Amino acid sequence: MYKLTCFVPMEPNELENALKGLRFTKKKNDLEWNMDGSTFRIEPFQNQSRELLKGYRVYFNGDISGGYHLFNLSIGCLGAQVTNIDCILDYPFKTSQDWINELMKRPSCKMIDARGLFVLGDIFLTVVNDSLIIQKRIRKNQKLKLKETLKQIDFIREDLSPKEFDLFSFGEEVIA
Repeated sequence: MYKLTCFVPMEPNELENALKGLRFTKKKNDLEWNMDGSTFRIEPFQNQSRELLKGYRVYFNGDISGGYHLFNLSIGCLGAQVTNIDCILDYPFKTSQDWINELMKRPSCKMIDARGLFVLGDIFLTVVNDSLIIQKRIRKNQKLKLKETLKQIDFIREDLSPKEFDLFSFGEEVIA
C-alpha cells in the first residue's frame, strides 16, 4: 500500500464536488475509487490549517503507474504539493526481527538505529510492528519528483518483497 502526503489549495468539500465526475464515492470523510481489486482513497487531514493549502493523505494499492495516473487526474492537476511518500510492506509470516536481519545483510543499507531504522541512499526504511515502511520525505522548500520517487520506492519494494518459488514446477528446457 502506498501513502502520499500532499497539500492542495482546496477545501475538502470543494474537492468532493470537483471529483464527482470521476466516479469517486464518499465514505465517511474519505473519497474512494475502486476497480478490479485496486483502491485509490483520498483522506483529508482531521485538523486542517487556516492557511491556503489543505492537507490530504492519498492511499493506493496496485500498480504505481495506475496510482500516479489517478493522482494526476484527481488532485495532481489542482497544484498538489507532495511532501512524502510511504510504501508499507506487511507480510503475515515476517516479523520485525526478520525485516531487521534482512536489511542488515544488505551492504547498501546503513543502520541508523538497531530498533529498525535504516537508510538506503535518500530513502528511509523503518521497521514497525512486523511491517517495513519505505519512505521518502522532502526538506522544506524542496519539490518531490513524484514519478521518479515512486519508481525508486517500487524498485526497493520489489527487491525486498519475498519471492515465491515453486520447487515442483518444470522449467522449459532449452536445447542448443
